[in-house]
Amino acid sequence: MTIRDAVSPVDKIDADVVALAFFEDERPLRSVAGLADWRMNGALSRLLMEGEVSGKEGESLLISTDGRMAAPRLLLFGLGDSSLFDAERFKGLLSLFASTVSKLRFVRTAITIPGSSMFSMKNVGDAVKKEFERAKMPPDAEVIVISQIS
Repeated sequence: MTIRDAVSPVDKIDADVVALAFFEDERPLRSVAGLADWRMNGALSRLLMEGEVSGKEGESLLISTDGRMAAPRLLLFGLGDSSLFDAERFKGLLSLFASTVSKLRFVRTAITIPGSSMFSMKNVGDAVKKEFERAKMPPDAEVIVISQIS
């Protein structure tokens, strides 16, 4: 399995799926989720307003990008309340995140790392690799790590 940092913005990343993490108490969507919502003409905001997704911890929803992004699908993944997010919570959610992505059997996955300013990116990469290996991603899998933007 290969882990690498993204060199393109979220809408230009060539992957089977972009796993997009966001908090339930951040509205409007910010950072990578905000950019993806903008590229999707507000589709994520509409899903939030219609109650299809809320950002509650552990919640997930797979949607089509309808050609508005390079990746054909987004996996929306709820992180819960942002004030409760810390390194320990990150580890637990990363395990759930990796398990969810692995079950979908995508070979090339891009993932957002929330609050990446809280962590050393080397430690994030190591944690991502460990959790995705534990989730039994195939050896030819590629995980592209998207750092959060301001």
